[in-house]
Amino acid sequence: MTYLDELQGKFERAIAAGACPTDSLQVNVKNEGCVFVTSESVSSSEGNADVTITIARKDLESLVDGKLSPPIAFLQGKIKVKGNPEAALRWLPVIRRAS
Repeated sequence: MTYLDELQGKFERAIAAGACPTDSLQVNVKNEGCVFVTSESVSSSEGNADVTITIARKDLESLVDGKLSPPIAFLQGKIKVKGNPEAALRWLPVIRRAS
């Protein structure tokens, strides 16, 4: 199982576990690929997302585990946000549930 398969499964469980934003999210994991997430589905194909987050695997893992603060990571350049930054904040609780 690849890391993206594992990440996709985590997002599927996180979506099933609670409320999700109506915005779409794409997570680009550097050197791994991407996961496209909506409130109803998760796929490993790129899509036209409302917000795209680009992040390294180790930083994503720290973010999900609560060890990395999103604002600090953004200011340090560890997270790149393209599109609606408010949508990224709305997805944060779902990302944290993906642990």
